[in-house]
Amino acid sequence: MAKFSLVTAVLALASSVAAQCGSGTPHAKVTGSGSSFVATKGSSQVYAGSDYRAAIQAAVDSIASGQRVSVIASGSIGASTITIGSGKTFEGCGTINVALRSGRGAIEVTNASGVKIPYLTMTGNPYFGLRFYGTKDLTLGAINMNLSGGIGIRFDRDQAANSNVKMGTITVNGAGSHAVETWNIDGLTIDQVIAKNCGEVDGTSVRESPCGTNIKWNLSGNGARNIC
Repeated sequence: MAKFSLVTAVLALASSVAAQCGSGTPHAKVTGSGSSFVATKGSSQVYAGSDYRAAIQAAVDSIASGQRVSVIASGSIGASTITIGSGKTFEGCGTINVALRSGRGAIEVTNASGVKIPYLTMTGNPYFGLRFYGTKDLTLGAINMNLSGGIGIRFDRDQAANSNVKMGTITVNGAGSHAVETWNIDGLTIDQVIAKNCGEVDGTSVRESPCGTNIKWNLSGNGARNIC
């Protein structure tokens, strides 16, 4: 992919995400800045305080399956983890800064079905930016990570398998290892992975994962390759 085309695509994607993330009326949202955050569900306040992660988790926990939470605020969750349960849609409209928590993801979906993360912007040095296992019908959309280490997205090797996973445009810069590392997925669709300045040569790897009948790859970056 030509440099000009890549820059143009990234700028267009950023503009599109800014225009769409959090649009309409989400069932819950997180707003605020600095050391003051508020999580609301409809007209009810479910958290107010200085802990960005707690605000996000309170908003996520307040919604039911089939509902959507939009994190409008930017902030840092530190070396901690946000968990998302079945059927929930999580939009990371602000920038979520993270730190390393050994063996864990900054955001995790485990043993859950129907989770959607249509938008996410993440910075920092996670162990895993996103960590998944035991998922079914997981959908990732426009995921943008500007990292200083760690692995961008990880589907665990030694935990329960995943099925029917769909990824949109995944952009990872600066991962210490893989941008995307998958194990144990039955049914995988990837539109595009852009891996830049990642520690592993291949940038993106698929291991022990059947390619399924609807696999689509458009990989670019430092040696990212089509393995299926």
